[in-house]
Amino acid sequence: GIGWVVVGEDNYGEGSSREHAALEPRFLGGKAVIVKSFARIHETNLKKQGMLPLTFANPEDFNKIDSTDSLAIEGLTSFQEGKPLTLKVTKKD
Repeated sequence: GIGWVVVGEDNYGEGSSREHAALEPRFLGGKAVIVKSFARIHETNLKKQGMLPLTFANPEDFNKIDSTDSLAIEGLTSFQEGKPLTLKVTKKD
C-alpha cells in the first residue's frame, strides 16, 4: 500500500537513541528514512524496528526533494547490502 518516508538532513536521530523514537514512525505507517547521514544509535534502532534506513549516495540530492513530491524506492525486490537503490522523485504538477 501507500506509505510515507522521512527525508532528512545530517545526523538524523541525534538525541533520539531511545527505541521508541524509531518505533513510532513504523506504527504510523512509515516505510523508510532517507537522510544525508544518521546518528549511529538511531540507525541501528530503526533497523531493529523494521524501518529501512537509507542514505543519499550524493547528499546534495536532498535539496532536489520538495515536501509535495511523491517518492518511490526502486530495486527493493533485489535489495542487498552494498547494492544501491534508486529513488524516483515525481514532482507535483
